[in-house]
Amino acid sequence: MIDGAAGSVTVNNASLTGTAGITILGDSTNNATGTYTFNNVAIQTDAGAANNAFVVDGDQGTPGNDDVSAVVNLNNVDITNPGGNVANIRGMAGGSVNFDSASSITRNDGGLGIAVLSNAGGTINFGGAVKTLSTGVNAAVIMTSNPGATINFTNGGLVITTTSGDGFNATGGGTVTVQGTGNTITSGTGTALNVVNTNIGASGLNFQSISANGGINGIVLNNTGSGGLTVTGVGTTAGSGGTIQNTTGRGASFISASNITLKNMNFTNAGTDDLDADNSGLSTGDNLTTNAAIHLQNVSTATLDRIAISGGAEQGINGNTVSNFTLSNSSISNAGNGADEDGIHFYNMSGTSAVTNTTITGSGDDNFQLQTQSGTLALTISGGSSTGAVLGSGYLFGIRGTSNATINFSGANSSNNFSGGIVADAFDNSTMNLNVINSTSSSNNDQLSVSAGDNSDVSLVATGNTLSSTAAGDFVVVSLLGSAFDNGFTFDARIENNTITVANGLTADGISVFNAGGGAMRVGIKNNSIDYAGTQRAILVQAGQDGAGSILAQITGNAIDIKLDGTGDAAAGILVQSAVTDPEGNGASVDLSIGGAGALANIFTHSLGGTMAAGDIRVRQRNNGTINLSGYAGGAMDTAAVIAYLNGRNTVVSASTATAQTSGFTGLATPPFP
Repeated sequence: MIDGAAGSVTVNNASLTGTAGITILGDSTNNATGTYTFNNVAIQTDAGAANNAFVVDGDQGTPGNDDVSAVVNLNNVDITNPGGNVANIRGMAGGSVNFDSASSITRNDGGLGIAVLSNAGGTINFGGAVKTLSTGVNAAVIMTSNPGATINFTNGGLVITTTSGDGFNATGGGTVTVQGTGNTITSGTGTALNVVNTNIGASGLNFQSISANGGINGIVLNNTGSGGLTVTGVGTTAGSGGTIQNTTGRGASFISASNITLKNMNFTNAGTDDLDADNSGLSTGDNLTTNAAIHLQNVSTATLDRIAISGGAEQGINGNTVSNFTLSNSSISNAGNGADEDGIHFYNMSGTSAVTNTTITGSGDDNFQLQTQSGTLALTISGGSSTGAVLGSGYLFGIRGTSNATINFSGANSSNNFSGGIVADAFDNSTMNLNVINSTSSSNNDQLSVSAGDNSDVSLVATGNTLSSTAAGDFVVVSLLGSAFDNGFTFDARIENNTITVANGLTADGISVFNAGGGAMRVGIKNNSIDYAGTQRAILVQAGQDGAGSILAQITGNAIDIKLDGTGDAAAGILVQSAVTDPEGNGASVDLSIGGAGALANIFTHSLGGTMAAGDIRVRQRNNGTINLSGYAGGAMDTAAVIAYLNGRNTVVSASTATAQTSGFTGLATPPFP
């Protein structure tokens, strides 16, 4: 025992048994301020919870006294299954405790672990390359109320195993790190890792694996500063980063945390309790109480790779105000079992984010739902699939408020979902840029549905995709909507080089462009291959339902096969009409370039034979709307001239038709949309 010494003390080559190991005390009369060095010491105290192996106590029963500022060097100090704590350190105001790399801690009998409590300062380094803590019902590492202290576990080899005790617990201040390789936590019903109101140092918390089974939470980080957590697993081996399973609360919860990296981890039935009564209100950020396998709230930079999530009562991954989110090579299955319970459930994602080569299937509502109100987002979704959403869509986006979102799809698949395949809606004063490239959407309610409302600014590019409505109950393949009653939106879209299919007898359009409000839409529908056997139209363009909106449209180079089997045949190949209601839609306009010379012509075939009375192309000037035709030189009410114009610019099987109700048709000198 060293009690209040100010000088230097060295102990060499000792074996300590009995009721005490190394003990350093300080009090207000005798502060411990010296330098104490222990070389080649073995410690194994007798049975008894008070028989600690290593003790620093500057409180002497009065927390806050903090009367130790010594430098304690422990070189080749080996602690093996002591009766009490492996280490119990409290009441440091400064100085340091330093276990060197040759030291070791072996606790494999279920006894007490490491306790670091109520230290106002100082640095504590557990540097031994072997730190085995199998503590059963007891906490392996507990660090509480160390506001000015720094506690480091270095040189790897921290192996924690508990049954119901917590694994690694740091709360109430200070800075902690776990460094090196081979660090693992395996807890039963205890929380494996819990860091709350404590900074993670720049070197981070580094683990090879973290596992927990049957407790409330597996991992909890809350208010941990800029340092991060990394769970690596082994290479790309599935599950080698640990398994969090059967937790009633969140499997892993990260709140006000940064730089989270999880790899090769399984979350199985993590979050089994229904914590949120209805899970609604995501568009306003009301997802802070919901349960999830992984919960991210006010998190900067989260990287999840080779994560497997299955089951859970509410969300798979729940996020609120998260920047720079990456999910790759992962799977989420059967998350949630009711409305607004999703595979991925996010509010206000921002920064540069990505979901890559990830499969999401069987979620209670939407497989992927993102709602934003503010911030700038660049999100890439590439590879992977979203299938079998029970009540909702494969991918659902609501871009709101002042958000500026760019969403890039590439090589993704969305199929067999209850509602839409890819659904993106813009509201308020938001900006949304959506690019859907070389992807597949099939057997959903709508395959690609995009809308602009309020004063939003929307840009869509859809090219190289395979989009198919084939199942009973499927609706429009591509739906572009300007919202009714809204007047301030702008919506530019290019639908080019896609393969579009509508199966026999479906009441569904192939492509629907509908400006139902008073905003402005520009759309290019070019070089698509459309196989149409439905009962409606291969392409529908219309304006003027609840507002006098405008559409500038170019429809060129499309190959359209209208399949007529005599039962439930198509009404028309292409239908363009303005001012579909009176008086609400009066003043709506369509500027149209349809077909043209050579490759610009739309080419119709009827592979099953038959003709349509309404024609392969039908244009209708209705009520007090206007239709302006690029290059048309005939009279406003001369429908024969309009028909000749349409037939001359396109290859049709059934002759075009035209009707004029009031103002008729006028010409345009240049195409309305390049």
